[in-house]
Amino acid sequence: MYALKDKEMIFVFTGPHGAGRKTVAEMSGSTLGMKQVISYTTRPPRATEEDGQDYQFISPAQFVQAQANDEFIEVTTVNDHLYGIKSADIEQMFELSGSIYLILNRFGAETLKKLYGDQVVLIFIYADREKLEQRMKDSGDTEDIIAKYLSYYEEELDFRDQCDHVFENVDLAHTVFDLTKTLDLYLNRNLVDLD
Repeated sequence: MYALKDKEMIFVFTGPHGAGRKTVAEMSGSTLGMKQVISYTTRPPRATEEDGQDYQFISPAQFVQAQANDEFIEVTTVNDHLYGIKSADIEQMFELSGSIYLILNRFGAETLKKLYGDQVVLIFIYADREKLEQRMKDSGDTEDIIAKYLSYYEEELDFRDQCDHVFENVDLAHTVFDLTKTLDLYLNRNLVDLD
């Protein structure tokens, strides 16, 4: 497992599926010059997803082989698909940037917090159930998939109490602005508010 150096920080974006955590994370990461560590998964890509950008999509056999080689620091199963983060990817991204971020479900977020303690900042992004359902419909998810994700909604929401920061993503620009200011306190980039 990669050992974090003193000033290295990992920001983990978590929250219910459809809350916009990926969009919020990418916009905040871009503004602050942070690099994303991409998770691996055995599930097939959705129509809007790209390999290497949203996830590293690999076969179950490849995943099991990497797991046998002890390449993952965290592995979870969601809806019968495996997800994992490779230690080597974390190390590589830290070579490019002093701070990195990941987009994980609550199980992955908990695991990273246990592994790295205070050097992991958990950021919970959420929206109300109706908004999530609409966003999932808009992104082309099937009724079955939507029902499955919404069945976890209350459990996901309960996890926010364990997170360092909580943002309701009603207005994307507002959420990103507030979040970027919050993360800047950790990074000491001294962003200037021009409003």
